[in-house]
Amino acid sequence: MSEKYLKYEFNYASLKMKPYIGDVGSSSSLLKNIIKKLNEEDFPSDKKVINRHENRKNAVNRRLVMISNRFEEQGLRSYGKIALIKNKAPQIWGGKDIVEEIEKEENKQFIEITNFWVYYCVGADPVVMYEYNHEGPRLSDIEFYLRQIAKEYRIAKNISTSLHLKTTYDQLDKNLKNVFGLTVKVNSANTKRYDWLSALKKLDDDSGFKDVRLEFFYKRVKENGQYPKNIRGLDFARNIISWLKKNEENIDYMSDLKMSYQVSGSDEIIDLDFLKNKVVSILKIPLNEQRKIISKDFRRIVCTEFNHYLKSGETHIV
Repeated sequence: MSEKYLKYEFNYASLKMKPYIGDVGSSSSLLKNIIKKLNEEDFPSDKKVINRHENRKNAVNRRLVMISNRFEEQGLRSYGKIALIKNKAPQIWGGKDIVEEIEKEENKQFIEITNFWVYYCVGADPVVMYEYNHEGPRLSDIEFYLRQIAKEYRIAKNISTSLHLKTTYDQLDKNLKNVFGLTVKVNSANTKRYDWLSALKKLDDDSGFKDVRLEFFYKRVKENGQYPKNIRGLDFARNIISWLKKNEENIDYMSDLKMSYQVSGSDEIIDLDFLKNKVVSILKIPLNEQRKIISKDFRRIVCTEFNHYLKSGETHIV
């Protein structure tokens, strides 16, 4: 009989926090204070559920709740779970026993959970290893939730995350020499939120299509031993890179983003898939005879991978 397992994908990010003026604390200590606040037994029940879209008109609810955050290894790291409450969940979940209700087996159909680990670096920003769950909370949701708690209890005034990438946007922006092709696809809802893709928004408005996709192909015929420089292509590519540098999480709003390009000092044409540019771990998590994951095995396998990445900068993909 073949081994029973599920594959889990994990990504990585660093988290930076700023204390209020007059306060002190590293990003790691500030984040620990947020986790400690969430872990308090008398943490107000009405603060547990945060609707990310509460202040948006005509927006679908995106209710988040932090289920647990447990410190491990003498506070060197913590293991957390954050849930996205589906809109078909019982309305009674707005009550004080929200976390207790979520944890019941019969109610797990109403939520999507994202697991994440935090390593509290000494002298550096904490590193987060988080599960990629397309249907559940994203890194931006974790950041948003922590930010709301930080502001509510005046622990930190700002939180930002920086994705761990195989090719960094700073490197790409600095060394980009030529562009030969771009593929861009965004959901039309996102073109209305951002003004950087005005050309895409216009196409969306004019056509009425749900999704908008653009593909650009530039000349690859050498002239006098050199590829002609595509000025307009470079400008468009740099606008996209600048948008991603401003907020790396913007990549989550893209359905497709690819680029063929050259860097300074090389004639090689490089193909980059931005959506696959994140540092990734893909792990096999074994199932028991009832086809369920054993929690301690899950934590052990993921923690071993996290330790490996922190020490070597390398990951496993199975």
